[in-house]
Amino acid sequence: MSKRTALSVADGCCEAKDRAMQATTPLGTLIDVPESDEDDAAVFNAADIAGAVQHYKREGYVVIRGLLTPDLCDRVRQGYRDEVRPSKTPILRQKNMRYERNRFDEDGFLANPIFNAQDLESRRFGSFKTAALDAVTNPGVAALTAALLGTPRTKVIQTMFFEAPAGTWAHQDSYYQDSGAGIGRCTAGWFALEDIDAGAGRFYVCPRSHRLMPLLRNAGELDFATGHQRYQRAVLEAIRRYELRWHAPCLRKGDVIFWSSLTVHGSLGAERRGVSRTSLTAHFLPEADEMLQFHTRIRPQKLLPHNGMAVARLHDQDEWRNRMVRLAASSAPRAYAVVRKTAMRALFAVGKMRKGQHAAPILPPDAIA
Repeated sequence: MSKRTALSVADGCCEAKDRAMQATTPLGTLIDVPESDEDDAAVFNAADIAGAVQHYKREGYVVIRGLLTPDLCDRVRQGYRDEVRPSKTPILRQKNMRYERNRFDEDGFLANPIFNAQDLESRRFGSFKTAALDAVTNPGVAALTAALLGTPRTKVIQTMFFEAPAGTWAHQDSYYQDSGAGIGRCTAGWFALEDIDAGAGRFYVCPRSHRLMPLLRNAGELDFATGHQRYQRAVLEAIRRYELRWHAPCLRKGDVIFWSSLTVHGSLGAERRGVSRTSLTAHFLPEADEMLQFHTRIRPQKLLPHNGMAVARLHDQDEWRNRMVRLAASSAPRAYAVVRKTAMRALFAVGKMRKGQHAAPILPPDAIA
C-alpha cells in the first residue's frame, strides 16, 4: 500500500511513475494504482470522439476526462444526502436484488448500493433521481455511447449508485445483460461523482480482454441460478490462463470510464479507511436493440424518455403495483428470496428447452462501432 516509484504497463506502455500505491487483485497479485491523473496515459476528452472510439475498440475501455460538470456531480450527491441517506424506505439493492433499508459501513458510507435509480419513487427521491438521470443521459454521454456502439441513438437499460468501497468480483457484463441483436453491442459507464482515492476500491478493467478471452456463457454449470460462484471462479481462472493485465485508472470528479460488455472488469477492495467512492454506473444499448438477459431470454422493458434518451423502468416505484411488490418483498425477505430463486431456476430450465432461441451472435470488436 505504500507510495513508490512504479513501472506502469497499462495500455502497453512502460514509463516511470512517481505517485502510485499498490493494491491486491482478486488473484492475490499486486498492481500499481495511480494516485494522480498525471500518472495515467491514454485518456481522452469529449471532443476527441474518434480517438476515444479507436482506443475503446482496441483496448475494450476508454477514460473520458471531465464528461460531467462539477455542478452536476454535486447535484447527485446532494440529492443523495437530502433524500436517500435519511430515508427508511426499502430500496432495491445491487448486491442481492432485495428491497432493503439503507445500511452503512463503519465509516458511515452506504454499504448496500442502489439498483436502478431511475425506478425510485419520485415523491420520495425526486431530486436524487432527476440528478442521477441528468448525469447518465446528458448530451456528452449520449454522443459518446452512440459513437462507441456505432448507432444513431442509445438507451439506458440499467443504473447503480455506490458510496462505500464495493470490492466487486471480476466479470463480463454480457453474463448478466447484453443486446439481443448481437453479444458485445452493450456498453457501460462508471461515473465518478468525486475524486476517487487510490485506496477506495478503484474500478479496474483487464485491457483487451474483450479480444483475448472467450465469452463465458451463462449456461450449464456456469448458469446464474445454480452456478454463479463457479462463474466467478471461472473468470479468475481465465484471467490467469490468458495472462490478462489489470488497470485501475485514476478517476477524478466528472470523469467517466466506458467499457465493452465483453471486457472483464470489477472493483478492488478498499486499501484505506475513511474514503468513499461515490459514483454512478449505467449500461447502454443501441436504442433499437432489445435486452438479452442471462444469455437466456429477451427481457421486455418499459421505456420513458429523459433528456431525449430512452430509459428502462423495470421496477418503477411510481406504479402502485411495483410498490406492492416492494412492500411484500421487504416484509418477508426470506420468502421473497426463495420465490425469486425458484423463478430463476425455472427460467434457466425453460431456456435449456428452448436452446438456441435467443443465441445472439458474438460480434467481433471491430464490428461494434
